[in-house]
Amino acid sequence: MKRFKDHLLGGVCGAALVLAGAAYAQNIVSSIQLSQDPRGAIGFDSKNNMFLLKGQHLGSQGGAAPSLTTCGTAPTITGTDFAFTLTTGSVGTSCIVTFSNAFGAAPVCVITANGTATQPTYTTTAASVTLSVDIASTVYQGICIAPS
Repeated sequence: MKRFKDHLLGGVCGAALVLAGAAYAQNIVSSIQLSQDPRGAIGFDSKNNMFLLKGQHLGSQGGAAPSLTTCGTAPTITGTDFAFTLTTGSVGTSCIVTFSNAFGAAPVCVITANGTATQPTYTTTAASVTLSVDIASTVYQGICIAPS
């Protein structure tokens, strides 16, 4: 029993140090308490890699959609800062997607054109993504994730 308590205390202290370092780097204000029960929807392996279990999907809901500027006439955007779909307006050659909540640093984004349209080039900042597009009235889908 003493060995178990020593291992538990060491594990808790180690986890606290890891979390404290992550909290310092990311300014985390809340967290999830892990359990020994492996039946939940989210799992962690011995190296703290996270897994979505049982056919779950990664999603984002709530919050305001990002906004669009300089994206042609009557562009549209739906979704969240995490995953969005935008349609460029007529005669649009560049679009700025402004996040509803700025990231702590420039996020890692992947943006693709639907169909056979030319793939956009883009740059990111903590507050926005700027896309250069070739074709007006084209649908693009994007996903952005905060860097570590």
